[in-house]
Amino acid sequence: MNNNGRDNFAVEIDDVLRPIVPDFLESRRNDCILIQQFLGEKDYDQIRLLAHRMKGTGGSYGFDEISEIGEIIETASLAADPETIRAQLQRLTEYLERVSVVYVQL
Repeated sequence: MNNNGRDNFAVEIDDVLRPIVPDFLESRRNDCILIQQFLGEKDYDQIRLLAHRMKGTGGSYGFDEISEIGEIIETASLAADPETIRAQLQRLTEYLERVSVVYVQL
């Protein structure tokens, strides 16, 4: 179950994923840095690739919010829309700072 309300960043994750979730979240933090860099370079193709990966993997790990943000960034990169990318990048950064993972037996 994924509780991804705007004010509630607690996410229930299957305990089986416990060994890999910290690395997944750290990779998304690194993606934020890379997207910021690519945004400065106006490299929308690289942004799109990172966002597409986020969109695909977020839900697989139980982080639907990350998938949603990835989808929006991917669409914005196709339109070369830096304002939307910046706004979603800020949203992702805040989410990653505030998310708490609760491991459960599913």
